[in-house]
Amino acid sequence: MNLTILEISALDILWQSSGGNLEFRGAIENELKVRIASNMNFSIEYLFSLSKIKNQALTISFIPTSDAYNNYGTNITVSLIFEDKELERVVSNYSSKPSINSFGIVKAEVLVKDNLSFEQIENLRTVGFSTSNILELISL
Repeated sequence: MNLTILEISALDILWQSSGGNLEFRGAIENELKVRIASNMNFSIEYLFSLSKIKNQALTISFIPTSDAYNNYGTNITVSLIFEDKELERVVSNYSSKPSINSFGIVKAEVLVKDNLSFEQIENLRTVGFSTSNILELISL
């Protein structure tokens, strides 16, 4: 099977259902690593517009095997946190014509704790996660 032609959501489904076939699961994990490294589906400015301008909660699903998936689980419901310097840069990028998209680490305040530990909640506030780890996003 040529995994390179599949969308990342299809790889997610295959990964979840491939538990017993370690060789196939490993091949999917290798392809997911490639996809994570080049994933630019959700910019910091886009997340900012939803979380801060539209004041919406974000339910974020992470790509399996990503650092965020390993650290925080399948998904989280959060509001983003921006320090002053970050906020200035993001607002400037967002306001530019045309707008500038950047990618990287974002920090978040947990809105729904689910099964997150105190340490995971603190890590989301202080360490955050990479936008490249995002599989899907629902804004509420």
